[in-house]
Amino acid sequence: MRNIFLLAVLAAVLISPAYADDPQEVNSTQLLENSSSQNASVTLENHLNRSYYLDNYSKLLEDALRKNREIRSSLYSMYRRTGDRRYYVAYIDAGYAVGVFQRIKAKRPLRSDEKIIEIKTIQANNAYFSRSLSPSKSYVAIVFGNRSSYYRNFPSEYMSSLPFSYYKYKGWNIYPVLTSNLAGASNDSMFLEILDEQKLMVSFRTYRGMKYAVFPMYFDYCGSGAGWLDSFAQGNLAGHYARAYRLTGDPEYLKISDALINSFRAPAGLVKSTKYGNFYLHYNFMRQHYILNAHLICTLGLHRAYTYTGNTRALMLFREGVSTFRAMHRRFDSGRWTYYAVDGGSYRPAWLASEGYHRLHVQLANSLWKATGDSYYRSIALRWNSYLKRKGLKPERI
Repeated sequence: MRNIFLLAVLAAVLISPAYADDPQEVNSTQLLENSSSQNASVTLENHLNRSYYLDNYSKLLEDALRKNREIRSSLYSMYRRTGDRRYYVAYIDAGYAVGVFQRIKAKRPLRSDEKIIEIKTIQANNAYFSRSLSPSKSYVAIVFGNRSSYYRNFPSEYMSSLPFSYYKYKGWNIYPVLTSNLAGASNDSMFLEILDEQKLMVSFRTYRGMKYAVFPMYFDYCGSGAGWLDSFAQGNLAGHYARAYRLTGDPEYLKISDALINSFRAPAGLVKSTKYGNFYLHYNFMRQHYILNAHLICTLGLHRAYTYTGNTRALMLFREGVSTFRAMHRRFDSGRWTYYAVDGGSYRPAWLASEGYHRLHVQLANSLWKATGDSYYRSIALRWNSYLKRKGLKPERI
């Protein structure tokens, strides 16, 4: 199963959300004139330290905001001097996260996890925009860790093992979907480091005496507002934290995995009841948008959680996800190719999958066969794989 998620990272480039531009690498960045070369405020040894962020929150935020103002002022000055709109886009991007959290704080105090996300996000944008202009397209991803190509090209004191995603006019943001994919494609030591950093930002909540956990997103996507959720990250990370528990025996990983599983029985909007069964939504604010890869990756993540921990609720949710796919898979099949998603009460096709996503669908259906032992899912995988052959494309190895 691990190869599936490696495919999701490498072939589909960390899984782009619906409506996004095709993902591209950040392969050309322009250094800013008159920008500070030292603009990070977290030393390398502290990026996994929860107490560091919370005990020093006021000072860290003050430093981050000061540097952010300096960077944005430089960008805006360059825009006024040159007329080059790229500087203006970077000026807007660099300040997006600041505005997001200011609006939240105008209504209520930040939770501890939100304080950490706020600091990390502003610092990441400072580190990037002090050296580079915005990418040319939305939805690219970078990692600020010392193993990444970006870090090697633009080293700084800022460090994070998490992937940050870029959307135009929204800058760089932590996106747990990408985290779940990167973790699944990493070796054991990096896998644990990624999960250790992501767990700093878990939000524990309670519903009717049941503790559950979520990883909200703090950038607006298609009118979502800040704080939206998706089943992809929830289910996939539940499986990863279960595996981390198996690797280490650390009960904190088990606590997070179990709480993420409970989120599917809480009022988090992750599950949509349909005539085909319960569908796991990629976007909890798009109630009639059914994205196939997200549902299947979530379903398989829940199975992984059950395999590593024996959580019976995970097993039940896995079986529900499989049952829905069995009843619904023809809706995603044109007879010649698969659909990325279907929409609405009539479950009309949204659009055909790209080749990368079609290949992912083949692999995910094949993984359901391996997880269930039911050859019905193998037959789906083989049929979808045959569509590649008909187009003269190399089929998947399944």
